[in-house]
Amino acid sequence: MSTSCIQVTGTGRRNDPYELEPVISPDDCNALRCTPDGLLVPRTVPSGIDRGANIGAARSVDIDVTDTGGDNCPDTWAIGARLTPVYGQAAGQSRSLPINGEWTPTDCVATLPEPGVYQVTAMAVGQICATARFSTNVWMSFGLQRDNEAVLRGYGLVQHQYGFPAAGNGYQACHVGQGSLTVNVVVGDRATLRIVAAAEGRVAENSTVQRVEVRAPRITWHKISD
Repeated sequence: MSTSCIQVTGTGRRNDPYELEPVISPDDCNALRCTPDGLLVPRTVPSGIDRGANIGAARSVDIDVTDTGGDNCPDTWAIGARLTPVYGQAAGQSRSLPINGEWTPTDCVATLPEPGVYQVTAMAVGQICATARFSTNVWMSFGLQRDNEAVLRGYGLVQHQYGFPAAGNGYQACHVGQGSLTVNVVVGDRATLRIVAAAEGRVAENSTVQRVEVRAPRITWHKISD
């Protein structure tokens, strides 16, 4: 005999005892249900995440779920995924530079948080102000330093150069330049990137440098590959 989802077999005799199939728990967390016609398995319709719905600085994956069509039973679905990579940016304050040709660190620091390949862009503005009463020739560069060690790449920002045939009347001027550089950085675990800058050159006697400064350093980065 049968009563909805419970099946009883056997005659109950010594050589043919009754046998009962497992009973379905009535717990509310159990999605299976007993009905007068038998066991009911609810139909599940999966859904994905629309393109662009997962937006943020953290790693995320957008899932596409598409019905393959037709009246097939059970249904079949196609499932795909789109990676939204980690990304970020950093900015720092202006920094005065000595004219000694050495790389000077700024406070613009970005941390690449996980293994992979990142596209990194560094940007900065340089300003040199000087009064030349004989001659000046000072130039500034900036670069991207990894883990306080190697400078990945340098880029010239601005040069201040004036000359007079003899000391006497002078000329005061400020030169401003800006630049950017882009590199692909391979990270095995994590990496710290910092903008550095350097100034070097010659300032003749009676000439004066008022300002050698790197300004508005900033870094943007995003992961492009595992």
